[in-house]
Amino acid sequence: MQFIVRTAAARTAASAAAAKAGSQTAAKSHPIHGKDDVPVSYGTSLLAAARDEFRHTDRNLPPKQKKSGMSIPHYNAIHSAAQTMGIDRW
Repeated sequence: MQFIVRTAAARTAASAAAAKAGSQTAAKSHPIHGKDDVPVSYGTSLLAAARDEFRHTDRNLPPKQKKSGMSIPHYNAIHSAAQTMGIDRW
C-alpha cells in the first residue's frame, strides 16, 4: 500500500509555506503539475529537509527561544506545512 499526500496542491501549498518561513530547500522545490495525488515521501522529504535546514540555521539561539531544535516560528511553520499535507510523522 502506498501512502498518498492529500493532494499535489496541498504539497505545493506546504512547500510555499516552508519557503515563506525561510527554507531555501522548499523555495527550490517545484510545484507538482498534472497529478492529483503524490506519494507521501514527497511531503516527508520536504519536511525533513526544511526541519534540518531550520535546525542548522537556529542552532545558536538560546534554548528558551527554540522548540525541537529550531526557532518557535520555524517549528510552527513546519508543523503547519505537515498539517496541510496530512502528515504527522516524518
